[in-house]
Amino acid sequence: MAIERTKIKAVRVADVDGNWKEFPWEEGTRYLIRDDHPYLDFLVRGPLLRPKADAKDDIKIFDLNESDEEGARWQRWDLETELARHRRFGEVDLHLKVPKGTTLRSYVIPAAILDFRDAVAMIEDIEAELGVSAAWDLVDERPERSWSRRTNRGRAITPTELIRQVREEVSAARSIRREPFVELGPVSRRGTPLAENAMVSHWASRRCSQLRDALDGNTRELDLLRTSTGREHPDGRRKGIDERIVKLTSLENELAEITNIVARLGNDDGELNTLVHPTPLFHRDHRLRLLMRAFAPLFSESISEIDAARSHFPPMFLTRLWELWGAVWLAKEFRKLGFSGSGSTDLNNSISACSWRLRRGDILLEFDFEPEPSFIDYRMLPPAHERTMPALEWAALHQTVNPDRPFLGAEEKCSPDYLIRITVGDERFLIVGDATLASPDHHKDNKPKVVEQYRRTIGWSVEGEIVRCHPMGGFVIFPPPSPAWSKFEKVFGASDCTLLCPDPQGHGEAGHRLERLLNAISLKLCHLDTKEESRG
Repeated sequence: MAIERTKIKAVRVADVDGNWKEFPWEEGTRYLIRDDHPYLDFLVRGPLLRPKADAKDDIKIFDLNESDEEGARWQRWDLETELARHRRFGEVDLHLKVPKGTTLRSYVIPAAILDFRDAVAMIEDIEAELGVSAAWDLVDERPERSWSRRTNRGRAITPTELIRQVREEVSAARSIRREPFVELGPVSRRGTPLAENAMVSHWASRRCSQLRDALDGNTRELDLLRTSTGREHPDGRRKGIDERIVKLTSLENELAEITNIVARLGNDDGELNTLVHPTPLFHRDHRLRLLMRAFAPLFSESISEIDAARSHFPPMFLTRLWELWGAVWLAKEFRKLGFSGSGSTDLNNSISACSWRLRRGDILLEFDFEPEPSFIDYRMLPPAHERTMPALEWAALHQTVNPDRPFLGAEEKCSPDYLIRITVGDERFLIVGDATLASPDHHKDNKPKVVEQYRRTIGWSVEGEIVRCHPMGGFVIFPPPSPAWSKFEKVFGASDCTLLCPDPQGHGEAGHRLERLLNAISLKLCHLDTKEESRG
């Protein structure tokens, strides 16, 4: 008795109004879904769909106990847990064990909290402010792809992807060196290398340059991490730093090894002086086709006027995008108040640990995204009866802090998203903030209380002294609209925390709330009209 093969007959997707629409199944087609209805239903004849064993725990596909007139059954691919946990957008694929070789493809459009236009606006703001593409994330463990938009800057390939490509190409280059191309010709041409053989040297030169650039970037990041290990950190952050150092050290060894292999395949005997024109004839050999990949433009450089090429980078999570965009929004608002200056990052093309230094007259405003305050070394801290100053002040005198981000934290949880230092003449002020991308109905973390804890336990170490956060110096960046968060405006124990709900498309009153916050810190920071001052 023959076993019936699994066959997908149709796909069902929810539209904007939540109504289900049925489409014929087409292998390779990517179906759009919204993250407020993150489901794809499949009408299946024969054995039910089964994902591969290596699928994530968050991936669910189950029987709906619903069938059509011919006995085919509906199954649902449920992405709700995955999207709720990570706030992802872009392409999401699910490889199936049954039927073999089949892949379910979806494209998640943000709609639940932020819509697609909000995501585009945030990405463009980040690219304009920092000059790096925020449409991609550099996490190698997630192979899913996102979408890209036109940008004036190229984006370097990740070291892991570069190593993978070069290892594939090395076998082709070695094959050509073992069995070089031979072509009959006049005696006068016998000492001239063939373009096909010279391609190996040109390839080696190109890849060696790219590998050395990747190695330099890897070394810079390693140096920063190793420097940071000399300071105290909470256990969770220190574990992450140690794991990153191990990974980068392994990557450094791989880059050095593959660079030496590629360098030995180059030949300086005239091959680099041989002009190579990659004509269609070069495509007749699979080895040459593989080597020519090294000269292809980056995806971010080759996108067309209308449609973008697919990126090799996984999508940035919306939570991460929101936090980074919050820092960019603050910079834009400060410039509206007359401040001028630019932002910088620790590493090229980095989208973390950003800093801004802005000035207006005698007012200096410095703020950091992901400042990572140093942790008090409680092993060295004397008990209270043996010292005459609080713990933060003692640590400022006896501990080493990051000179670029001179912050100290008194508790394990001391990792706010934003810290703003303000110097007005001889006065100094500190403001702390955090961002969260959540729904008011499902927000359980109570960010105002978290920020209030930061405000009480984090200080700015300067000239051997501690500048503590201003009593009104706490804020949270929530998604719009502002009225939806009204119940969090007067939280017990955190009623002095300002809630900012900026709209990526420029609407709302978040800018005015930020002005009132700065006015509460110092009247010199911004000038409000008399009516607003009396109301405050």
